Amino acid sequence: MVTFKTLQFATLAALFVLLYAGRMIKGKPRETTEGLAFPLKPIVIWGRALVLPLYFIFFALPVWKATHHLPMWLPLLIVAIALLVLSQMPGTIVMTPSALVQHFWLRGDKRISYHEVMSAQAIGGGRMTRIMGDNRVTITHTWNHSGAAEFAREIERRTNRRVIR
Repeated sequence: MVTFKTLQFATLAALFVLLYAGRMIKGKPRETTEGLAFPLKPIVIWGRALVLPLYFIFFALPVWKATHHLPMWLPLLIVAIALLVLSQMPGTIVMTPSALVQHFWLRGDKRISYHEVMSAQAIGGGRMTRIMGDNRVTITHTWNHSGAAEFAREIERRTNRRVIR
């Protein structure tokens, strides 16, 4: 028989499995009308869009069952955490013909022209690449993004700078 505690544990386990699986899956960049795009991996989006809200529901349900009402702070806390997660999500990186642009959901875009790139560093064994521009903007291709190796190659090709490993 499936109990509520079993569902809570299974949801938490699925969240951790998705987090670790997201590091192992490489993903692929895709060509868009704007340029070569490096979006978040689908498994990362599914982990944050499905499993995380389920976990919050399984957190709130015992409180509701015990008191038959939810204290006002709990839904507000859940909404605040969801907004924080959305605001901190790495944005899609697009290599346009003239610049590197990162589009975010709840923040403004970041932009570095290729001629403004000061340095490119590979971090964490090449899973992350940090691009720094002379306009004080930093764009980081994280493990959540698709195509880490392709990103580093394209940066080297478009900027004529080596990615420091």
